[in-house]
Amino acid sequence: MVERLAPGLLSPARQAGKALADRDITNRRAAVYLILDHDWHMEELYESFAVQAFAERVLALSANLDDDGTVPVVFSSGREPFLEEIRLDNYRGRIGQLHTQVDWGWGNVADAMRRAVGHYQESGAADPAFIVTQVGDEPWDKAEVRSLLQNTASLGVFWLFVGFGRGKLAFYKNLNASVSASFTNVAFYDASKNPGSVPDERFYAGLVDAFALWLRH
Repeated sequence: MVERLAPGLLSPARQAGKALADRDITNRRAAVYLILDHDWHMEELYESFAVQAFAERVLALSANLDDDGTVPVVFSSGREPFLEEIRLDNYRGRIGQLHTQVDWGWGNVADAMRRAVGHYQESGAADPAFIVTQVGDEPWDKAEVRSLLQNTASLGVFWLFVGFGRGKLAFYKNLNASVSASFTNVAFYDASKNPGSVPDERFYAGLVDAFALWLRH
């Protein structure tokens, strides 16, 4: 499907497939979601197409896990979360087209997480959800985020928080630091200030390592 609809994503899709094969989860399916931080501090990263490039790599991973060639995208901002999609047949420049329709916000992540979970539940999907949540700074709604993580553990939802940006990320890095309050369905990957500079092999290892462990248990 990638070869026909999105030949430009063939190389990252192959690298993503290799990462899944190396972790022995080639034949597992998942509904991949993408939540994008749309706070003010991310403006430069949207303008430089860094967020577009990040979304393309997640779409290439999805092509290996989900057969519909579509990733629902939720923009996390200060207002009602904006949900759209990026597809193999429309991905070029898609994030730039969509993000201009969204207000800039500040640290409101829980609403976007709820929107993604709601969409997943309404879809009736039998496969687990793999929700890649890009974060550029600390959330202001920390208690809500923790509560959501706890409440979705039994729903077949895996959360990967990807640190990408210039803000502080201690909250996400430390979610599983406490043995007494760890989340089995949550991981954090620091993709650096510019994930585009991270080679595909290392990038996809960071994306799927913890997810593969979770699937196998």
